[in-house]
Amino acid sequence: MRILVISDSHRQTKPIAKVLEKHGNYMDKVIHLGDNAPQDMSGIKTMYPNLDVVMVAGNCDYATDEAPSEMLLELNTPAPVKILLLHGHQKDIKSGYNRLMYYALEMKADACLFGHAHIPTVFTHESVFFMCPGSVSLPRGGSRASYGIIKIEANGSISGEIFNL
Repeated sequence: MRILVISDSHRQTKPIAKVLEKHGNYMDKVIHLGDNAPQDMSGIKTMYPNLDVVMVAGNCDYATDEAPSEMLLELNTPAPVKILLLHGHQKDIKSGYNRLMYYALEMKADACLFGHAHIPTVFTHESVFFMCPGSVSLPRGGSRASYGIIKIEANGSISGEIFNL
């Protein structure tokens, strides 16, 4: 299974369209990790009606019931895999990843995908795969606009990579 991971688009749909033009036909799922996810993905769903889009709300997603603040996505690939999706502000990730790491372990997640920092990162902690794809529109910390792709193998192993726009 291949999953496209984007975050922090902040009402800029052109970068999302560019990424989907390149990868949309090769993905099984697209995950948006917040900050204008419902608004920015509405047109994308029209362009790619067969693409499974999952999203969570970020700290800039006001007055919307279209996306939960977090989600434990359970996939059978055929091995069962649990992916924790959240924006990251709830766990104060700008001050470090400790709260996020402990929460992912508490939720028994195999992977944790998060946004909010606008800085791409990939790491593993106690066998949990973590990814922040950065921001497709407003990168920070010297990074470039970016997105991620994760691969889940039939045995449930998870790997991922960050790509610059």
